Formats: sequence, C-alpha cells, structure tokens
Amino acid sequence: MIRAARLFLAFCALAPAAVYAQGPTICDGSTAVTLIGIDTASGQMLFSIPALTAKDRPWIVELDATGSTARAFSDPPQGLYSGSIGPGPVVAAVACGKDCVQPMRWDKESWAPLGEPLTTPTATNLSPAYDSEGTPWLLLQGAAAQDGLFKVWAYHLEGREWKSRGSMQVTGVGQPSALPAPQRKDGVLTGTGLFSASGPPEAWVTGLPDVPPARRGAVVAVTGTDAAYVANDGVAYLSEDGGKKWRRSTWTPWGSAEVVGSWRQGTDYSVDLPSGDHQGALRMVWFDRRRPSEEHIVLSELRRGSGVNLADVPTEVKTRSGDSMPVTQVLLPKGNQWILLSGCAATGDGSGLVLRVFDGKEVSAPRFVAFTVAPK
Repeated sequence: MIRAARLFLAFCALAPAAVYAQGPTICDGSTAVTLIGIDTASGQMLFSIPALTAKDRPWIVELDATGSTARAFSDPPQGLYSGSIGPGPVVAAVACGKDCVQPMRWDKESWAPLGEPLTTPTATNLSPAYDSEGTPWLLLQGAAAQDGLFKVWAYHLEGREWKSRGSMQVTGVGQPSALPAPQRKDGVLTGTGLFSASGPPEAWVTGLPDVPPARRGAVVAVTGTDAAYVANDGVAYLSEDGGKKWRRSTWTPWGSAEVVGSWRQGTDYSVDLPSGDHQGALRMVWFDRRRPSEEHIVLSELRRGSGVNLADVPTEVKTRSGDSMPVTQVLLPKGNQWILLSGCAATGDGSGLVLRVFDGKEVSAPRFVAFTVAPK
C-alpha cells in the first residue's frame, strides 16, 4: 500500500514523459486525485487535487489524452462539483444560492459560466452531460426510493437558457451517471432514462435483469440496441434487443465460468468499469488477486457473443526504493486509449502523476508526468 508519508520516486524507476521546469510540490503519494470529467472529443481529462497542507492551495490538473502532459492550475472555484464525460469541454457547476446552480465550462484554462443560472428542484445529485451533437445538458437526480428508482429532471442548453426537457423515474444509474445516447444524436442517457431535445422522456430499455436489491447495479448502452447490466457484485448481463431478454455473461479473461468456478468473486478477483464512454463495446477492468503479491489488472472488451483480453499487467507500479503504487483509476479518454492512473507522487524537483497508457496495442512503461504549473 502507499505510505502516508511523502513518496519520493527515483527517476531511474519511472521514465519522465517530458522535460519540465521545477515547480512547487502540490501533491504526494497520500493525496487523493479525483476525476472531474473527460472531454471525449479531445481526450482531455480534468482532476481535482486538494491542498497538500493547511497552508497550501487546491489545484485543477489538466491531463492530455496521450498521458504525456499535465498542467496544474491553482485556486479553482469553491464548491465546484460534478463533471461531464462527453464530446465537449468539461462542464461542472457551482452553487449560487438555495436551489440554484451556475453551470461552468472549462474554457481556455479556466472556468467560465455556461448559460444563465438555473433554479433547480430539490435534488441530491447533479450530472452535466453532452449529447452526440455536442450540446450541453444538466440532469438532476432526486433521492432514491426503496425500489431503486430515482426521479430525474433534465435541462438542455438553448442559447444561454437552460430549457426543461421533462422528468421521469429511472433506475440502474452508474458512474458516469450521464452519457450521450447512441439511440438519438440529440439525446442523453441516465440509467434507464432517455432525454432528448426532439421528444418526451422515455425508457430506452424494456426491462432489467431480475436481481435482488443487494445486487442492483448499472445499465450501460453499448449500441442503440445492445445493452449491458453490471450488477453490484461485478456480474455482467447482456441484451441484444433493448432489454427484452437478458443473459448472464460467462466470459472471463481466464476462460469459461467452469474454469474459474472455484474462484471467489470479490476476493480472488473483482470487476469494475473504467471511467469514460464505452462507444460500441463494454470495456471492463478485472483485478486478479489470487496471489496478492502478484496482483494483475486485465483490460477487456465484451462484445456480442464473446470477449477479448486486451492487456494484462501488474496492478502496482514499483519504484527502485521498493515502494508500490497500485492503479487507483482506469480511464477511457478517447477512442481506444486507456489511462491506468496510480495517483500523484513527489520528487525533489516537484510533483506529478504516475500512470501507464494502453493505446490499443500495448501498455507503456510507467511514466512520471510532471506538472507544469500555469501562471496565475
């Protein structure tokens, strides 16, 4: 595990991504690096980094799609929350009073207001999104009922006004909680709900697999008709007819269900979804923990009828001093590009992100991407 003390990396253990100027140490191995959102058109990712000490400032970090350049910007707006994953600059929001939010868009290295402030219903979560045409949306989610249903209100940006596109009850909301709808270019999905600029809200799946409440998970639109449901325990169910019929997937990276039948899911291995837009295939991340000292991570794609094992690499990045940095986030910034992020690290010359990149062919060596601090 990563030690709570500051972690100093040896450069001979991690290849630097680029030449950089010495900057302040803004984070270390104990610092949480939280994804804000992803522009899936450019592949740009935004992260928030809290202040390292009480005397320091919080930061926004902008990472490019190739995992080669990371720029840090100090003093982000207070109370910034949520973030879009879709084909456009990341949209988030700040509170502007009781039941009021001001959407903000990352524009030319800073946050700028997007449209007018919006008076909102009482909600517990806000999800900015884009449709496939690049138009921003805001989805507000109410509290969950006992049956797993949420009420969602949708707003579509027209000029500078956020226009209501109705509300409906949905279930099966995952992370990210809103994505472009493959069924309609002017629509977005959240759980089982489809909101569009050209029609009323509707369910895009006929039904979901019959699982008990403790196993309820997230539904994912793979194509316009193909859907996947990933239960809370990582079991995947597939539908090729919009949710009329579901079948449990028996595919694993190591062989059929009979091969791994004695393995304990959740202990010997676990399954997660990467952050990003799946775009035609269910991308899955498998953590092989059968031998804790040799834990591996497997990247895969699950399509109609079969799955493909894309890459198999150690979960941890090892430094020359023997420290370990496990993968903390797996991201899909653009197309077939994957980012395996192991968090932040500090060196004698500053700090940066530790990551590996999978370009669809091979996984890169671990790299240290030093922060370039933008002038205020």
